[in-house]
Amino acid sequence: MQLVSARNEEWAARYTAIAARIADVLPDAEIRHIGSTAVAGFESKDVVDVLVGVHAAAVSEAANVLSASGFDLEGERSEHAWLSSPDRQDRSAIIHVVVFLGEQWRRRLAFRDLLRRDPAARRRYLAVKRAAAAATNNWGDYTARKASVVSELLNEVGPVNERR
Repeated sequence: MQLVSARNEEWAARYTAIAARIADVLPDAEIRHIGSTAVAGFESKDVVDVLVGVHAAAVSEAANVLSASGFDLEGERSEHAWLSSPDRQDRSAIIHVVVFLGEQWRRRLAFRDLLRRDPAARRRYLAVKRAAAAATNNWGDYTARKASVVSELLNEVGPVNERR
C-alpha cells in the first residue's frame, strides 16, 4: 500500500462526483465522505471512502443497484456491502453501504470526526497506517492491521451516539 500527502481538494471533488452518481440511483440514501481523505491535511491512500446509509432491509438491494450502475461489488455481509470504483484492481473510491444510523454508520462517522478534532488520535492512527501500508499490499490485511487502533481510539472517547 502507498500513502500519499493530503490532496483534500482533489478528494473532495472525487467524493462529490461519486456521491452524485450514487444519489442518481439511490435518491433516498444518506451519503457521507468518511475515512482519512475526509480529514483535512491527513496522509492517506489515494482512495476516497464513501458511506451510504439505507434502511436495514435495503443494504443488499442498494449494493445490487450500485453494481448494476457500474460500481464493482466486492463483498457483502450482514448489514454491510462494499463496492469500488472503477473496480477493485484500480480503486479510486470505496463505497460502504450500511444501515443508516446503525452501528457501522455511527462508528465510521465517529471515527472520522475524532480524527478531525483530535491531533493525538491522528498521530496515533497515522503511525499504525504507515506501518500497515509498509507491511502489506493486500487490502484486507491493511484494514485488519488498523482495526485494533480504531477500536481503541473509539473506546477511549466513549459510546458512539447517533450521528447524522
